[in-house]
Amino acid sequence: TIFDPVGLGQNFAALMHLADYEEATINSRIWTQTTQFEEKLAELNEHMEKVIQMYLRNEYATIAEYNAQAGSIAEKYHFLVIASFPVNFSDTAAKRLRNIAANGARCGVYSLIHWDQRNAPPNDFVPDEMRKNSVRLVRGEKNFILADWREPGARLVFDPPPSSEFATQFLHDVGESGRGSTRVEVPFEQIAPDEAEIWTEETTEELRVPIGRSGATKIQYLEIGRGTRQHALIAGKTGSGKSTLFHIIVTNLALWCGPEQVEFYLVDFKKGVEFKCYASRRLPHARVVAIESDRAFGLSVLQRVDEELRRRGDLFRQLGVQDVAGYKRAGGKEPMPRSLLLIDEFQEFFTEEDRVSQGAAVLLDRIVRQGRAFGIHVLLGSQTLGGAYTLARATIGQMVIRIALMCNEADAFLIMDQDNPAPRLLSRPGEGIYNDAAGAIEGNSPFQAVWLPEEVRDGYLAKIRERADDKKFPGPFVFEGNAPAEVRENLLLNELLKAGSAGVSSARSKLA
Repeated sequence: TIFDPVGLGQNFAALMHLADYEEATINSRIWTQTTQFEEKLAELNEHMEKVIQMYLRNEYATIAEYNAQAGSIAEKYHFLVIASFPVNFSDTAAKRLRNIAANGARCGVYSLIHWDQRNAPPNDFVPDEMRKNSVRLVRGEKNFILADWREPGARLVFDPPPSSEFATQFLHDVGESGRGSTRVEVPFEQIAPDEAEIWTEETTEELRVPIGRSGATKIQYLEIGRGTRQHALIAGKTGSGKSTLFHIIVTNLALWCGPEQVEFYLVDFKKGVEFKCYASRRLPHARVVAIESDRAFGLSVLQRVDEELRRRGDLFRQLGVQDVAGYKRAGGKEPMPRSLLLIDEFQEFFTEEDRVSQGAAVLLDRIVRQGRAFGIHVLLGSQTLGGAYTLARATIGQMVIRIALMCNEADAFLIMDQDNPAPRLLSRPGEGIYNDAAGAIEGNSPFQAVWLPEEVRDGYLAKIRERADDKKFPGPFVFEGNAPAEVRENLLLNELLKAGSAGVSSARSKLA
C-alpha cells in the first residue's frame, strides 16, 4: 500500500507495472488524498484485527510462527510505504498509522515511512510513539546515519538505485511470476477419503463432512444433525467460492457416505448449470437434480421433500420413535438416509409476490422447523440476503449454521449477528467463517475451503458411479429447464412398453 501525496505517485510510478499483472500486489494504485489515506489505513487495521482474532489468537506470537505451520494457507506480509509524511494526514489517519506502527509487525504489517520534518505533524500526534517502534535513518552532515546505533569508524553506505531499464524489466519479471498469487488453493485430496474409506461414514447420529482447513493445522467440518445445528445458510458474493463450496459438500459427502446414509435434493436457480455434473454423472445419492430451474418446479421439489417429511413422520409414529437414531434402534426395515435439500440462489423463490413465493415460504418454514426430527436438513445459498423479498427472518433464525464467504458489509451483518462484523474482513476466494451459534461472534471459526477443480470432481463422481453400478443403485431424477424431455428416462412408460411387448409376444405365440 503506497502513499505519495506530494509526488502524486511519481516517486513510485514504476511500481504500477505490477498492477498490470495482479492489482492486489500494490493495492490497485498509488494513493494521494486524505480520504484515501484514512480508508486504506482503516483496511490495514481491519486486516490486523483479522490476523490477531482469526489466526494468531493465543496460539501464535507472530504471523511468522503461524505461517510456519500453515503451509498453503500462509498469510501474506504487507508493506505500507509512505512518502512525505505527514502531508495530507488527518488526525484519524495519524492515529491509525500509530496503531499500525505499534502492532503491525506481529501481524506481518510493516511500514517504510519518509518523514518530511518541514511539515508539522497532526494534533495529538506524539512522534516518540512512532520512533520507539522503528529503525530510524537520519540525515547527517554528508550522509545518512542510524539514529540508534553509532559504532566508531562505521559508515552507512547505500547502494545506488537501479537504472530505469533494469527496474522496469525486473518489475515485469516479478509481475509475471506473481500472476494468481492472491489465490490460495488447498487440494481437495487433503479432505477426501482413501479408497478403503469410501462409503464408510455413518450418519445415524449426525452428518459430518470435512470442507476445508481451519487455522494452521486443523480441519473444518460441516456438522449437521446434533442439537440445534440442523440447517445451514451460506452467503457469498460473485467470485467468493460459494458454488465451489456446494460442490465440496456434495462430492465429499457422496465419497464418505453411501446412498443409504445420505441423499440430495439439488436445486439450482442460477442461469448457469452448476449441478449438471451430478445429473450427467448420475450421482446415486441424488434423488432430484434441478438445473436452470423455474420457480414452479422448485416449488414442486419443496412439496416432494414435504411429502417425505410426512411419510417419515408416519413411519416414526408407527414405531413410537422420535428421530433417525431411534428409528434404526427400533429395527426400522427401510433405509433412512439423511436428506439434504440444497438450493443455490434460493431468493429466486421470492422475486415476485405470488402463489409460488407464498407456497415456498410456508414449505421452507415447515421443513426447517420439523425436518430435524426426521433427518431432513436444508442448505440455502445466496449472493445477498438483502432486498425486498426474501425468506422470513423467523425461518432464517432457525438456521443455526451460518457460513459467510466474501460479502459486502450489509450482508455480513445479515448472515451473522448484528454484533458480529467479522465477514467484512474476508478478502480472498474460498476464505470463510463457519459459525454454528446462529451468528454470535463467539461461534466464529475462520477457514479456507479446499479447491475442487472440475476434472478432479468429475473423476471422483465417475468412481462413485462405478461403485453404485456394482451395488445396483439407480441414478437421479433430472429436470433441466431448457431441455426437452428424455422419453427413455420415463420409468412408467418403459414398464408399460415392456408389458405391451410381452402381451404382443403372447398373442403371436397363440396365433402360431
